[in-house]
Amino acid sequence: MKKIYYVICCLFVLSSCKNSQVLLFQNIPENIVETSIPEPIIKNGDILDISITSLNNQSTNIFSPTNPNQFGTLRNLESRKLEGYLVDSSGNIEIPIIGKLKAKGLTCSFLSQSIKIKLEEFIKTPFVRSKIINFRVSILGEVNSPGTYDILNQSITLPELISIAGGLKNSADRKKIMIVRNSENKIYREFIDFTSYEFFKSNYYYLQQNDQIFVSPNQSSLYLEYGILKNAGVLSLLTSILILIVK
Repeated sequence: MKKIYYVICCLFVLSSCKNSQVLLFQNIPENIVETSIPEPIIKNGDILDISITSLNNQSTNIFSPTNPNQFGTLRNLESRKLEGYLVDSSGNIEIPIIGKLKAKGLTCSFLSQSIKIKLEEFIKTPFVRSKIINFRVSILGEVNSPGTYDILNQSITLPELISIAGGLKNSADRKKIMIVRNSENKIYREFIDFTSYEFFKSNYYYLQQNDQIFVSPNQSSLYLEYGILKNAGVLSLLTSILILIVK
């Protein structure tokens, strides 16, 4: 009878664990060190939306096919990709009149400044803004809305992406979220403890383009899904047996 009672108790404990909430970002210190927000680095295959304007916009139309009124919006994103500047396999983009410019390895702000210097040979007081418009990240597993997301805010953090994806399910393993990153043709894999404040200081707090996030189910959820509790009748039967024995 003791063995059956022990089994029933374990089953109820596991069942309650499934809906338990895990505290996030524990042991946050009072004095938090400030960190700078990194800019994304341009890579081969990126598509850049480059807006070039000046006091005389007619003189700049030839340099920028993008409508400046649409810059930074989701509207007509696919058509903007077709009009954008592709970073080729050599890491260059080609702008009319100016010619080829190195883009790979630069931030958007640095590239904008480089283009501006070149434009000053042709027009007065040019203003340049650059943005990666095929910046996307993927999140799969124990979130409410898994999928691939196009991101215009390129300083997106992992908590922001999880929020966009509808949040974590109760079954998610918050202490072991895997991020896969492709950098310089090398694949890096990192496991993040989403409950720890140390995560804020990680290089993976801010996401990079084409990052892939995998949220695995926790151990109790795996047991509940594939173990003995998968058949709800087993729990009911064991409970009935316990009641009969007690009587």
